[in-house]
Amino acid sequence: MHPAFSVIFLTTLIGVGQGLFLALFTSESYAAVGLLSKQSHTFYAMGGFLSLLLLVAGLIASIFHLGRPERAWRSATQWRTSWLSREVIALPLTMMLIFLYAIIHWFEWNPMLLGYGFGDKITLVLGGAASVAIFILFLCTGMIYAAIRFLKEWA
Repeated sequence: MHPAFSVIFLTTLIGVGQGLFLALFTSESYAAVGLLSKQSHTFYAMGGFLSLLLLVAGLIASIFHLGRPERAWRSATQWRTSWLSREVIALPLTMMLIFLYAIIHWFEWNPMLLGYGFGDKITLVLGGAASVAIFILFLCTGMIYAAIRFLKEWA
């Protein structure tokens, strides 16, 4: 089995980006309940932006293993039956959630509602949603490989 280099770069970069964000969000979650010391907003923002950069690099690498890149937009049209289409939809959703998480930390946005600051809670909700989106990506990727019957190592 000799996969294309673009597939190796795609899976590695996206996997590292997902793992980085999950570690970052776990750190923030533990800090929220007092198990770890709280880091600065800049720490979480830079970690979120680095995770996003890795995901974008993986997405760019995915273009190089398409036979006809100009038809890439069609990959999302079969979402009812194709795990690849579901993955193509889940990745930008994940990237958007991570971007929002990072940008809120970057600007230290902490709205006051009813006399309470909700900034940390907003990032925890967004981080939780991004984590769920990452696990959906894991599921989609796993189902793509499970559907490849002729590769016994992956089936």
